[in-house]
Amino acid sequence: MATPQEFAALFTRTLDLFRDPGAKEDQKAQFRALIVLLKGEGMTIGAKDGVGLVINGAALNRGPYNSLMQRLELHSVMEIKIPADPPLAEAFELLRLLAEQPGDEDIASRLLASGAKRIRVAIQPVVIEAPVSKAAPPAPPPPRSPPQAPSDLPAILREAASESAAFSAAATRPFRELLAELHEKPAGPHVGELLAVLGRQLETAMKTNRITQVLTIVVGVVRAEQQVSDATRKRQYSIALKRMYSKALLEGIAELANSPPERDDALLVLRRAGEDGVEVLLDLLVAAPTIEERRGIFMALTGMKEGTDQLVHMLGHHQWFVVRNVAELAGELGLDDAVPALAQQLDHNDERVRKAVALALAKIGSSAAAEPLRRALRDKSPDVRMQAALGVGGRKSSALAMPLVVAMEEEEDEGVERELILALGRIASPAAVQALIKFAQPGGRLFGRRPAALRATAVEALRLAATPAAIGTLEGLTDDGDKQVRLAAQSALGDLKRK
Repeated sequence: MATPQEFAALFTRTLDLFRDPGAKEDQKAQFRALIVLLKGEGMTIGAKDGVGLVINGAALNRGPYNSLMQRLELHSVMEIKIPADPPLAEAFELLRLLAEQPGDEDIASRLLASGAKRIRVAIQPVVIEAPVSKAAPPAPPPPRSPPQAPSDLPAILREAASESAAFSAAATRPFRELLAELHEKPAGPHVGELLAVLGRQLETAMKTNRITQVLTIVVGVVRAEQQVSDATRKRQYSIALKRMYSKALLEGIAELANSPPERDDALLVLRRAGEDGVEVLLDLLVAAPTIEERRGIFMALTGMKEGTDQLVHMLGHHQWFVVRNVAELAGELGLDDAVPALAQQLDHNDERVRKAVALALAKIGSSAAAEPLRRALRDKSPDVRMQAALGVGGRKSSALAMPLVVAMEEEEDEGVERELILALGRIASPAAVQALIKFAQPGGRLFGRRPAALRATAVEALRLAATPAAIGTLEGLTDDGDKQVRLAAQSALGDLKRK
């Protein structure tokens, strides 16, 4: 169903075109669109002092519909009642009379005189005080025009009548057949009727929760719209799609964006929805319980120009779990643009948020993330520091090597210390490997001697690095004086040879 605003905009536009003798083609298209809209629902148009334009009881701001209000005031119209599926000739005559200048008789009388029976117009009452005088005999009523023969009907009415028949025929056809015709002739003469019928079929599919059929209909209309260049036809598609789109529809289609078979079609529909589509995806992102679901939703967002910026903005959300969800997602996807916003959350009062932020910064691993990660590695919570270490991986994180080395020197928690060493092995840059070689050595003979467990962890990290310098060090440690280190080095070399 059309909103009062949609109907008012369409009726105003159509009436404006009826006042323009040079806009015959646009006039026809708008009149057809209006008739299609009125097929399924009636409308009441009112003009009230102190209120303005009223459509079906809803008061509207006069601004966008000022020209309609001016015509209603000019003709002293108080109310117009248009039933569902009005006679074409009556709708045409109403618009024609409103477009003309006032005559000796008001619009209500002239509409009745034309033979209209279903569209009714009420005129503002006018009280005129005049001196009492002998009443003149009433003027005879104007002769009624004889009914027009079909050949005498205006072309716009003949075309609308033809399309009305086409509408009735289209209403009985399957949606795939209608979509095929729409794609074959996206700017054809019966586009309005096809779009109207598809809209009703979509409503039925929504009510019965057939979301795949809903997607098929909407994506078909969107693709047909993309083939149209004519401005008038594009407006028809725009109006039809505006009626089709609802929050429930977008939510259903957004869920299909997680499914590979429907993903491309779902993204096309969501992109066409613009900001409304982004809003629905962000709502789903907030509520998504698993990282897999959040990743799928984000992939949909990244396909929309508004998506990434809004996602980063959500890192400032007031609810802790939203910030955590978005931070996890930013890390999973290596979103470097999110680093400044992530850094701002390193002082968040909820440890769960700081853990997610530290992990995200480590996974992003860019040079921009190095300084914020250094801060995360000094967090008061060992769990936060642990997440920072666990997230580091791969040669892309070479900028993080020195922050990890500095953190190693300061770290007191053995578990965190172990993960920092292993992170250096995953980085495997020359600086990281040199640090590991140092940690693998026994140290001083008496003071500064490193624990065997720490050295064995450095050996494991050298195995992960597997660079020539790392392998050479492992070979040198196969006869180390510490049995734990010696066995670890021999096992590491054996594993590398097998690979």
